[in-house]
Amino acid sequence: MIRVVRAGPVDHVHLETTLTAICPVDHSIDNYVLEVDYKPSCQNNHCIYAELSSLREYLDGFRNRVIYHEDLINELMSEFIRALNPIEITITLTSNYRGIKYVIRRSVKTQDSRHAP
Repeated sequence: MIRVVRAGPVDHVHLETTLTAICPVDHSIDNYVLEVDYKPSCQNNHCIYAELSSLREYLDGFRNRVIYHEDLINELMSEFIRALNPIEITITLTSNYRGIKYVIRRSVKTQDSRHAP
């Protein structure tokens, strides 16, 4: 679970990190680069941001999980939307499997986000 912090407004947040999971096909380790870009929701001059320590713990929870790339990005998207209620969010997940670079991206503009800064 991603916890949040409330702080002053910014226009855009970019997070970039790595994570691992287990490939359901051959049970090898899938290494990923995760990029998250979002426009935070704000109210009363305070915005909602991901608390980085809890984000790391959440991502580390995938280390022993067997999961397809596409299911992983959708699960990540659901958790980020649940925690942050961002105005907009794009998640990019990149893996490199046996010399094949695989990049998937998902973007959502939420309908019920609180007003922007």
